[in-house]
Amino acid sequence: MHTGSDNWFRNQKIYTKIILIFFPLVVVPLLLLSLLSYTINTDAAIKKTKKNMFDESRLITTRIDTIIANAESFANSAMLDLNKEVKLKTLELKQRQEGDPPMSDDHILRNQIENKLDFAQLIFREVESAIFIDRNQNVYTTDESLIEGTLEGLESSMYRDVENSNGIMKWFPMGLRSFWVMDKQKAVLTVGKKILDTESMDTLGYLFVNVSEKTLSSVYHPVGPAKSNGYYIVDTRGVIISSADESKIMQPVESNKKVEILGQETLLEETSGANGQKILLTAMPFGNSDWKLVNEVDLRELTRETRQVSSIILIVGGICLFLAIVGAVILSRAIAAPIMALAKHVNRIRDENIDRPVEVKSRDEIGILGSGLNIMLGRVNDLLVKVKEEQQLKREYEFALVQNQIKPHFFYNTLDLIYVLCKSGENDEAGKATKALADYYRIALSNGKEIITVREEVRNLQSYLYIQSARYSDLFDFRIDIPNELLNYAIPKLTLQPLVENAIYHGIKEKGSFGHITVSGSVQGDTMLLRVTDDGVGFPRVLLESFTGGKELSESFGLKSVDERMKLYFGDRYGIRIRSEEGKGTEVTVEIPLTDGVSHDV
Repeated sequence: MHTGSDNWFRNQKIYTKIILIFFPLVVVPLLLLSLLSYTINTDAAIKKTKKNMFDESRLITTRIDTIIANAESFANSAMLDLNKEVKLKTLELKQRQEGDPPMSDDHILRNQIENKLDFAQLIFREVESAIFIDRNQNVYTTDESLIEGTLEGLESSMYRDVENSNGIMKWFPMGLRSFWVMDKQKAVLTVGKKILDTESMDTLGYLFVNVSEKTLSSVYHPVGPAKSNGYYIVDTRGVIISSADESKIMQPVESNKKVEILGQETLLEETSGANGQKILLTAMPFGNSDWKLVNEVDLRELTRETRQVSSIILIVGGICLFLAIVGAVILSRAIAAPIMALAKHVNRIRDENIDRPVEVKSRDEIGILGSGLNIMLGRVNDLLVKVKEEQQLKREYEFALVQNQIKPHFFYNTLDLIYVLCKSGENDEAGKATKALADYYRIALSNGKEIITVREEVRNLQSYLYIQSARYSDLFDFRIDIPNELLNYAIPKLTLQPLVENAIYHGIKEKGSFGHITVSGSVQGDTMLLRVTDDGVGFPRVLLESFTGGKELSESFGLKSVDERMKLYFGDRYGIRIRSEEGKGTEVTVEIPLTDGVSHDV
């Protein structure tokens, strides 16, 4: 049976309990240990940080060496692939008119070479971009934006150096360029290589491979318990060519550090910073380029917490030892026991056993936590059920929709179309149909991505409509009229294609005469409206009422699936709206919130 004072103490706030018991333990002991702990902890922190800085610098230099090696491997791999191109070896030299931009008229050769560059880039992801110039000065790139400034590049010393080389790798310093780069504002490191025919040793062209400065700086990490001033790379000129701080890139290193950094092979010492403060400075050479990886750590920042903690700990400790033992016994009954009980219940929750409630015995903070945990568990149970249902529904719709788009009969029919075009001698049309089929499935799969841009969705729709219009040239024509300002917004993939497919098969084909399909878009407030309009037979009244009433019919699976996906992604206010009149046509409108998307080349 508990006494009155025992019950009173149990029901006090934890803060009050700590004050009553631990006040002498916290105040007195912490005043006795500070000076001793400061010396020990400071020396240990500095030694540990030195070791960590040295070890991590070696790791970072190894990773950067790997990036450089992969860029060279990219060039070697590309050289082998380009040697396999018979057309490139037999390319006739043509006189280029002054001022004309170099551009190959052989689209098949262009596609083959650029596909090889793209494939090499997939393997060596450290490479930001690459550009190949054949002996006719035709330009092939991994990205269309690299063509900008080509005439300037062909007249540059960089191009002449590679042109006059004997086929070995030639590295050019990190810097800013106005040609053959993805972004003129970003520094790049470039390696050039003359591509030779491995049999005849004739020149096939010149390859330039770019590595972004961001690729180098992405491997930097802070070191030790203190916040690092940041890694950066200094070249033999004393210029910072790579740094996590973009403002330092292509800037000269501070004069007081330049001699120390460049004057020693490997540097790890305490020195003075720009503002006179003490810093730990490391400078480690690596690679074949005489670069040095530099890192700085402020010693005051490194020892700040040690000084604060030690100044308190060393003043206090001895007196608290006896009191701590007595207080531990009391607190084990008042605080530790219910906390341990609560901890055991949390362990059961971690094992997904959330059905058993916490037993609440007091009204202090532990009791409040237990009561709150019981309420939370009930809500979590409800949320888990709801989330599982929504996720399951979302996966079912996404799987069903993708499965519907990859159905075999569309693929087989398209292959039959390509076969007929080939047999008829229409090779160009067969090639276009094959490209459209590849583009359609590339975007339909999208590497597992569910959200793409409107631009990619329109590209997918164009591929699909090109194939269908080739199959049903006497059945319908189409027009896509979506404003440019909508193309960069985000949209779930396979949103428009099911609506167009529904218009073709359930609208135009049932009509019995030539029809028209229009895809348009507009903005209304914060909502993007995408419309698919046809002049087919329209929706039967029964089917339209069933759709708007929430019933799922096989004839409208695509529409229903798109509608449900929109609601799952964005909420019930979005989805599909249908206006239809039998015998006159149908307008299907998709309402999607305006969300910025990121363009992906798929």
